[in-house]
Amino acid sequence: MLIVVVATVGAWLIWGRGGDDDSATSPVAASSSAVPETESEAQPEIDSVALLENAQVDSVNPAPVPESVEAWGDYVKNRSWNGMLRVFEHAEASPVTEEGGSQFRNTMNHCGEVMYLVTFRSVNENVLLDAQLLDAAKSVRAHAELHDGWMLGTNCELPQFVFVSSTDTSNLGDVAYDVTEYRQSSVAAPAIEGAGEPAASEAEPAVSVEVPYVVECLQGVPGPAQWSDGTMAYAEECANTPEAQQSIRAERLCGGLYAPEDVSREEFEAICNRAPVYPPEDAS
Repeated sequence: MLIVVVATVGAWLIWGRGGDDDSATSPVAASSSAVPETESEAQPEIDSVALLENAQVDSVNPAPVPESVEAWGDYVKNRSWNGMLRVFEHAEASPVTEEGGSQFRNTMNHCGEVMYLVTFRSVNENVLLDAQLLDAAKSVRAHAELHDGWMLGTNCELPQFVFVSSTDTSNLGDVAYDVTEYRQSSVAAPAIEGAGEPAASEAEPAVSVEVPYVVECLQGVPGPAQWSDGTMAYAEECANTPEAQQSIRAERLCGGLYAPEDVSREEFEAICNRAPVYPPEDAS
């Protein structure tokens, strides 16, 4: 009987200590498993302004992708929109469209007054894209084969995409894109009169800034001109010269298959350097 009592008391003591140990250690285990996982998965912050300011104009770039910041360099955000387009195997390039689906406005004049940040990704990760910037002369200024990335182009380039290849059976792909339009801005607010100005004796000599002027009008196309600062841009005076007007008239007269009825044979030959061809019903 004594042996049974001793054995019972011993078993109770061992069970009691085990219960105490488990209850003491369980909070520790719980606390060790509660470490937030997001700390180890945190991504380095992207300096979007630095990416944009250091990027080459008219360039197609891989990730990291800058955000649509309010301002960078000499440019201020004007508007933004997004869209989606579809590319097909063995097909022509698919261009980005304007807000509302109209044709993207690229021109040959005042290049750089407006800049466009275009971020994009292939919805199907198996589809590889050729992201391109096309100028007004239909020449590819920049391109890169990517699944996702971003472009930085002026108002003289058209963003577009081409289907390159697919690692699955797809022969088409969708491209999601976001466009941010930035405009050049001289946003320095005028200083309050007299505030912060040095004394007359300390004032720095005024620096004269030469205003660019037209060196010559480029022949053949009305409007474009070579400026004194080395740029080529539109000039109103070059759109109204006799040569420009003759170029416009030549485009109207000589661009079609048949000669206009209101133009004499002599004038047509002088401007177009070829004999006129008239519609069959008007031939004599």
